[in-house]
Amino acid sequence: MFKKLSAQQGIFSIPLIREIAVILIIKVIVIFTIKHFYFSNPVPFDEDHLSVELSRTENTQQTE
Repeated sequence: MFKKLSAQQGIFSIPLIREIAVILIIKVIVIFTIKHFYFSNPVPFDEDHLSVELSRTENTQQTE
């Protein structure tokens, strides 16, 4: 049922291993692409930023 791998044949001679390796490489590339585009510039988290956001929402609610 299982063939014994000789020294001349590598692990990538098995088609299933090649397919799994290609899928794994594609997934890693997609994860790093998403990380680069969505998490490269963090939003500042300080009191000034928060107070500006709160005042904007209060002003829009009062005008409606």
